[in-house]
Amino acid sequence: MNEGAPRIRIKIAPLNLARARRWGDWFFALSLAEALRGFGHDVAVETRDLWDHESREGDIALVLRGFGGYRPRPGLVSLMWIISHPGNVRPEELEPYHHVFTASVKHKRKLRKLIGPRVSTLFQAHDPAIMNPDVEPIPSGLLYVGNNRRGGRPALDLAAAAGFNVSLWGAGWAEHPVHARSLKGAFIPNAELGRHYAGARAVLNDTWRDMRLAGFPSNRVFDALAAGAPLVSDAVPGTPEELQPWIHAWERAEDFPAAVEAALAEGEERRAARRAFAKEVNARHSFRARAAEISAKARELVG
Repeated sequence: MNEGAPRIRIKIAPLNLARARRWGDWFFALSLAEALRGFGHDVAVETRDLWDHESREGDIALVLRGFGGYRPRPGLVSLMWIISHPGNVRPEELEPYHHVFTASVKHKRKLRKLIGPRVSTLFQAHDPAIMNPDVEPIPSGLLYVGNNRRGGRPALDLAAAAGFNVSLWGAGWAEHPVHARSLKGAFIPNAELGRHYAGARAVLNDTWRDMRLAGFPSNRVFDALAAGAPLVSDAVPGTPEELQPWIHAWERAEDFPAAVEAALAEGEERRAARRAFAKEVNARHSFRARAAEISAKARELVG
């Protein structure tokens, strides 16, 4: 590791490793850790049972904040990256942190009124080793990847109501009265996910309500566009401007069918343009790009 590059311990919410392997935060953290190592840092990913394991003076605690619970230790530099569920973050929770990253321009403005300048925007990201247009594609039609969850999956429900055939991957759908017939499997290995996106005629996405209202574009936006896939997503204010022309966005339920039809109708010329644009996404919105900002802030604070 490079001299002057502090150790970084990425804190994620799952209780232990067995549970973490079912969380998207785990794969997010692994990709981020590898990117940070490229800047000379010794990095480990710690589930909740390891949060206080082997911390030492000079370490950086980097909390991936979806679900909370971590309390910064006195004497250690602590960073938070809010990547989801901003409505669960209370102002008093932010006070002990030396810097807060948030994956939303709108949310950054809100937090600056509460804690001042120690907050900046850091959007979610993708791993170019997995999400890129040059992988060997696995063909599918209209693709949706996501587990069944409380509150439903709006894009999936709208697709079914409009009569679209969906290739569904995710856990908890086998007994669903509507979506079970679309199920292709319960799990796609993370290393294979980019091949499915690259081979899809279109990828469906929807966003948690609190994230959408707070201007948090989801991780799937960056993944799908980096893989060169046509993306159908609910409109999220504050999505980076350069990405917006490549998203078939819908705001109202009645707009959804037209957005899907437009995505499915994309011809080879448009798909080729998407694959070319994916290279720009890879350069600007990769975990390496995010790690560069985190590393610079970590060195600044430790120094």
